[in-house]
Amino acid sequence: MDDDNIDIEDVQQAQAQAAQDEQQQQQQQQQQAVVLLKKMILVLEQKETFPFQTRNKTDELVANFLENLEDDIHDMLCDNYTEAGNYRGLDSDRDTEAEVEAIVRFFPAVLTRSEEDEYPIQILAVAHNEDGDWQCNVKAVSFIPLLLRLAIEFGLFEEDERGGLLCEDVLHHLMDSDNTELELHNQEHHESVDTKYLQVLIQLRRLGVLKKEDIQRYGLLYRLCIEDHFAEKRFRFIVEWDPSALTQTNENGWLPIHYASEESSIRGLELVFEYGIRYFPKKKGISLLFKKKKNHDGSTSFQYACMKFGEKQMIKMIEDTFIRCYSSLDDTPPLNVVEALMTAAIDEDIHLDCVYFLLRRQPDILQKLLSSASSTMIATSAADMVEFNSNNNGISPKKRKRKDTNIGDDGGTI
Repeated sequence: MDDDNIDIEDVQQAQAQAAQDEQQQQQQQQQQAVVLLKKMILVLEQKETFPFQTRNKTDELVANFLENLEDDIHDMLCDNYTEAGNYRGLDSDRDTEAEVEAIVRFFPAVLTRSEEDEYPIQILAVAHNEDGDWQCNVKAVSFIPLLLRLAIEFGLFEEDERGGLLCEDVLHHLMDSDNTELELHNQEHHESVDTKYLQVLIQLRRLGVLKKEDIQRYGLLYRLCIEDHFAEKRFRFIVEWDPSALTQTNENGWLPIHYASEESSIRGLELVFEYGIRYFPKKKGISLLFKKKKNHDGSTSFQYACMKFGEKQMIKMIEDTFIRCYSSLDDTPPLNVVEALMTAAIDEDIHLDCVYFLLRRQPDILQKLLSSASSTMIATSAADMVEFNSNNNGISPKKRKRKDTNIGDDGGTI
């Protein structure tokens, strides 16, 4: 037992000594770098006092240095290879925005220098690992607003490109989630990605480069809904900014909820449905789930989700959503069952499953509608009969105004 303790102490001492030696070595390297830097500055300051050949060589070395440094900066902005221990790109855990801004201001042209036909701004939000799987780059994505701001300041892109934000795939990459096998079930990682990318969207909105109309123009809500992992924070940000995006079909005739039912989790589908209820509570919200796909087979989100998750689970999801949205503690306006039912029955784009669901949920609604219709017919018939009898008796059902009668000085009428 004592021997074991001695061995552990020896290992700990060896580790501590190794760490101390490494720290001393780093300090020595830093001191040496400072000495070299000061010497280089002195050389450049006194270059004109050197012989002709030395002056030319100095100019050549300076040009090479600046060229190599610019190449290295560009590589840093574009390097998104995440092999373990070999990532050389921007890293928000190590690099600060002030540091990145300082060096980019010396070499702004790197922002419009392409790497395999892509600018740095198009690469920062994504990365790929040794297996070739693409994933979100949480290390570099936070630098996008900074580089956009600098690109706009230096006028490096056309005005309608907004500093490169509207270059191909930039906005779409900001809607991405990690779907690799390694991260698919890592909830903590997904929340970290969602938070980081949300912060970028918030900054872009504050800078004025991300606009409300971009949501529908570039299909941002659809992009969120096709991910295996549903980015709840970004979804709320997008929908709360433009709720009407929930009801807009794309060029394929699909709503966001159609994509959520086929591509996302039941949690994602539930959120899309819930926000549809909250923003369109009276009748349109419930119908979104039963809206037919245009330019397709006419199926609905409800039908596909029932096949994917099971009808029992879907009914429970709908009922739970209704309870949350229409509870007495919530300020959501009540569902107008009559209007919703009539709309579902008349609108050819809404599947009759919606009618069935509403009737099943409130089976006495037809009786109320019939009673209301009967009362209306009786009241109308009675009114018609009164008008008929009055006309036959020479009496107009409308009241006549009494004529004013003027009294003369002699007490007679005028």
